[in-house]
Order: sequence, then structure tokens, then C-alpha cells
Amino acid sequence: MRERNLFPFFDTPYQGFASGDLDEDMWPVRYFAEVRGLEIIVAQSLAKVMGLYNERVGALTVVLNDSLDVETVRTRLQVIVRGTYCSPPAHGAVIALRILSDPFNFQEW
Repeated sequence: MRERNLFPFFDTPYQGFASGDLDEDMWPVRYFAEVRGLEIIVAQSLAKVMGLYNERVGALTVVLNDSLDVETVRTRLQVIVRGTYCSPPAHGAVIALRILSDPFNFQEW
């Protein structure tokens, strides 16, 4: 990856569907970030795995090696997001929070 100057971008809309385990399905992400020490971007969608289609529930995670780059990346992402949508709907995020933060709900899910 480094030799070819490539930047890994992972899109994970079906986390947990491959193995049945959320953590196990993220091994490629951890491998590139932790083992290889590469900077990466991960787009993680919960809309499909939680059945919240049309709710736009998810996160964008950026793993950087240099803390000095954090503010620059954050500022640029804020400009992109602000130009895409000003106030995203919160309904799906509230449902996801209730499921992911409660041990019983998480186990049932």
C-alpha cells in the first residue's frame, strides 16, 4: 500500500453479516490500522444491519498516524458534510443508540 501510495478506504455496510460477529468482521480494518500502521478511512453504516433503511445511520472514522493532521482533516470533513446536508435526521441515530448502549437490547439485536 505504501509503495504504491494507496490510501485504504473501508465501506462496512454489512458488519456482522459475514461471520455473525461484529468484531470479527472488522479484522481487515484492524489489520490495516494496527498491524500495518496505515492511515485509513472507515465508512460504517448501521442502516442495513439494523433494518433502518432511509435513516442514514452510521459513522465515518479516520485513523491518522500524526495528531497534527487531526484538525486539518476535521475541518475539511466539516466543510464537506455541511455542504452535503446541514441537519441530518436524528431518528435512526436515537434507535441505534438505544440498541447499542443497552446490554439487553444489544444482545437481542
